[in-house]
Amino acid sequence: MRERNKLEQQPQSPQATLDYKSVELRSLFELSQILNSSLDVSHVLNNCLLTLMGRMLISRGMALAVDDDGGYVVKVVKGFSAKLKDQKIFLEYQFEHPVLLTSLSAEQCPNRDYFLSKGLSLAVPMLRTNRLVGALCLGDKMNGQKFTKKELEFLNSLSNIAAAAIENALMFNKIERMNRQLDKKVQELNTLFDIGKELNSTLELAKIINILQFTIMGEMAVNKLLLFLKRNEEFYLAANRGVNSSSQLFQSMMEQPILGELAQQQSPCYVQADNLTAALALIRKGGFQVIVPMRIQQETKGILLLGPKMSTIPYADDELDFLSSLGNRAMISIENARLFEEALEKERLEEEIAIARDIQQRLLPSSFPQLDHLEIYGFNIPSRQVGGDYFDCFLLDDDRVALAIGDVSGKGIGAALLMSNLHAGLHILTDSDMSMDRVISRLNNLIYENTNIDKFITFFYAEYNVRTRILAYINAGHNPPYIFHRDGSCELLEKGGLLLGMMGNRIYETGYVTLAPGDFLITYTDGVTEAKNKGGDMYEELRLENLVRECMKKDVSVEDFANILINELRIFAKGVPQADDITMLALKLES
Repeated sequence: MRERNKLEQQPQSPQATLDYKSVELRSLFELSQILNSSLDVSHVLNNCLLTLMGRMLISRGMALAVDDDGGYVVKVVKGFSAKLKDQKIFLEYQFEHPVLLTSLSAEQCPNRDYFLSKGLSLAVPMLRTNRLVGALCLGDKMNGQKFTKKELEFLNSLSNIAAAAIENALMFNKIERMNRQLDKKVQELNTLFDIGKELNSTLELAKIINILQFTIMGEMAVNKLLLFLKRNEEFYLAANRGVNSSSQLFQSMMEQPILGELAQQQSPCYVQADNLTAALALIRKGGFQVIVPMRIQQETKGILLLGPKMSTIPYADDELDFLSSLGNRAMISIENARLFEEALEKERLEEEIAIARDIQQRLLPSSFPQLDHLEIYGFNIPSRQVGGDYFDCFLLDDDRVALAIGDVSGKGIGAALLMSNLHAGLHILTDSDMSMDRVISRLNNLIYENTNIDKFITFFYAEYNVRTRILAYINAGHNPPYIFHRDGSCELLEKGGLLLGMMGNRIYETGYVTLAPGDFLITYTDGVTEAKNKGGDMYEELRLENLVRECMKKDVSVEDFANILINELRIFAKGVPQADDITMLALKLES
């Protein structure tokens, strides 16, 4: 049966019709004033429903308003459970006039069965400029009568009036919501600005971390927080609030693979229940809802884990944006604090190295024994501020002078400390009445017993008697020194034994050489012969031999030879940085 046959139609006189219209217009006018007096959507829809249900004796009704994403939210219900309020419904049927839902098929209106199941049989659209801004859904009349044509016309008129009020209310709510969001953004910016000033006021890492965690706990009202920071390619726990650190779950969360997976996040995220990775599932099990990566220069250098808010309200997207901005801003201060600490540590270390260099230089001879018909001179050029090369020269008695040169394995502070031990041990042992071979054997045991297996010393020690002209020496694995004779020939001093510190209780052989006037003894470390140029070539022993012979022909002094050698090495290297310590100690008998 067609819809118009379902509607009651009662013929009336012209005067009665006029009176009815007059009352209806007055009613609509009064209702319009009521509806337009409020900018609350629920208030407008509530008045609409109350007016219609009271006038038409309807026991149940529902009012919906359009949402931002095109859906419709149940704003007012009458005759239903209040639980239906705020539910979202997508109306896929577009209609322009009041329509009986029973006249529509399920294909025309997919929501039809939902409304009919609630006892709602009539849908009234609220249109504004051909756009549906809301809808009224009404149940049957309590007296069982059908809706008349005049009632439908009244419903249509009322819905048009209400549509304008609803649109105004929706627009007002939208503007109000935007204003609130803007106010919140301004407040967040002010907070970030204030926190930024606090962060800029300190370079103490502990204070920066405290400012960050207390700000988050205050702004978000959370009492569960973990902060991890990256150091030396691994994350460590920097702050813990409200988490039992002794639990097995906590220990599992501290594992580097878990933290490394969390660090892959490039933006804040919720720990959702669906499609969780192993790391996220563990974090969720620990009671955390949000992960906030703290990034600087496109790298995650910190991770924030936050528990639920005490209000139980879920985190909003703009709150995550705020946390991200705050975390990234704090990360800049944390990096600055780290760099400042490193600079302080470097400065402190440089001061200590400068002190160590000064001590080391004091251990090396600043002057050389002055004996008749004998020249002695040496030098040391470390590749770093402190080095591992050692040389020494001192009188044993009126007739004997001791010469020593050594090269400690490694470089830097460790090598310098071992060199100082060598210096102290040598001076103590040579003050005794022990023979030279026993001195070196005891010195070897001292180094062996007090160093690791990877630490050793190449060492050459000699004693020259100016009265007998006999040079007694022991070579403990050092570059063999040269003795150049006036005729241009040379010999190597190789007798001795194993390097110092390699094995304990070693026996060392003593060698003896008688020097003649004009003979030239040169001892050196491998920094001399292994100096490199830009092509990777080494200076090598042959160049050193040729330089000594040339200088002997010119009868240069030992000190002049040392200066010539230093200059030759610089010319050979052609600006290549010095890779090893350079040390030389030489002795020459006057002709």
